[in-house]
Amino acid sequence: MKYIIRALKYFVYIAILLTVFVFLLYAFKFVGGSVDEIFRNGTKSIWQIAIIVGVFSVIYPSLGYGTRKAIIMGSYEKIRPEVLEVMEDGGYRLEKEEGENLSFVKSSPFKRLLSMYEDRLRFTRSMTGFEIEGRVKDLVRVISLLETRFRSE
Repeated sequence: MKYIIRALKYFVYIAILLTVFVFLLYAFKFVGGSVDEIFRNGTKSIWQIAIIVGVFSVIYPSLGYGTRKAIIMGSYEKIRPEVLEVMEDGGYRLEKEEGENLSFVKSSPFKRLLSMYEDRLRFTRSMTGFEIEGRVKDLVRVISLLETRFRSE
């Protein structure tokens, strides 16, 4: 279900961006006012673009979201304060804590909106640190920050 919701969000998000882009082209008189002047195939182009956006929206969530491991040694009580500090410095706030599992979301409402409220990072405790689930783009950055911080100690 989460995958379908993400795909629908991306479809709407990309459709809005394309609409704004076409509107700007029209507003600055780079294109004419009718659909036939804007697109080569006229109204057929709208359906073709919608299909391409739909295909991309279905594929992207499987590539853009995943799980990665952050190797952080030490007891949970010892590393928890530093993890919270790194995440706060990285623009996240603690959303939920269940035992040794943590959930973070971006602290800025504007950044949350830009990421379509798909900004949650779930930290699940493992033997070697944490398994973190979320957007791959955010995972790479956060894991790098965490591992750098804990290696320097």
